[in-house]
Amino acid sequence: MTLGCDPGVIYDILSDYGSWVEWMPKVRSSKVIGRETNFAVAEIEFDAKPEYTFTLECMHAPPQMVIARSMIGHPLVLKLEWRITSPAPGESHVHLTVEGPVKFLWRPGGYATVMNPGHTLKALKQQVSTFSPVLPVGEVLIDISEGEDGLICTYRGKKYKMEAVG
Repeated sequence: MTLGCDPGVIYDILSDYGSWVEWMPKVRSSKVIGRETNFAVAEIEFDAKPEYTFTLECMHAPPQMVIARSMIGHPLVLKLEWRITSPAPGESHVHLTVEGPVKFLWRPGGYATVMNPGHTLKALKQQVSTFSPVLPVGEVLIDISEGEDGLICTYRGKKYKMEAVG
């Protein structure tokens, strides 16, 4: 996927493991357990059935690569490898490779979404757009509309009912 931003923006989003819950499909919670210069340990809990929590060791090569893989000893292997290149100034190409249990690809309950790089790259694109000063043509970040139930706010694809305070 090619995005209209500098590689550093993408790298910052990908290496902020505590924010994965905000944009990555099917992530219920994400937190950083420890961090060194180009290494981190994060815990990711998926909102899919059956529920799994992975402790990930994460390696970085700013701003070109982020790799997150399950710690040695975890019964399930999960690996996300992001490669970021810049074909032109202000432009980035992101390639995502996902490795995990083959049974997740066909299992109902959400893991097929997690294991599909296209779904994850689309979610990354939406997250990048929140940091961009100009939205791509046709991209909607927030929409507020009035309906029979009152005001409805749609933010990054999720609907919220707005209510008066006080």
